[in-house]
Amino acid sequence: MNNIEVIKKFLNKQPGHTPLRITMNGYKEMTLKTNGLELINYSTRIAYHQDNKLYINISKYSRTTSKIQSQLKELASGFEIVEYEGE
Repeated sequence: MNNIEVIKKFLNKQPGHTPLRITMNGYKEMTLKTNGLELINYSTRIAYHQDNKLYINISKYSRTTSKIQSQLKELASGFEIVEYEGE
């Protein structure tokens, strides 16, 4: 599953994740994952569903995370979006 597919799963409140890969610390990890309620890139929460709204973290972390945030905003055009600064 690629990032776009994971984002679509998240928007449909379904679980999904990218393939496992070896991280710099030697652990196998999914880079982008969702349990249906939260979208997480590595350990950073990018977005979550709450009270029929979609909350999107707009903080800058990396080029990859910024790309995922942009893709999410494009795909979530029909949602009521609340942007927030990361935790």
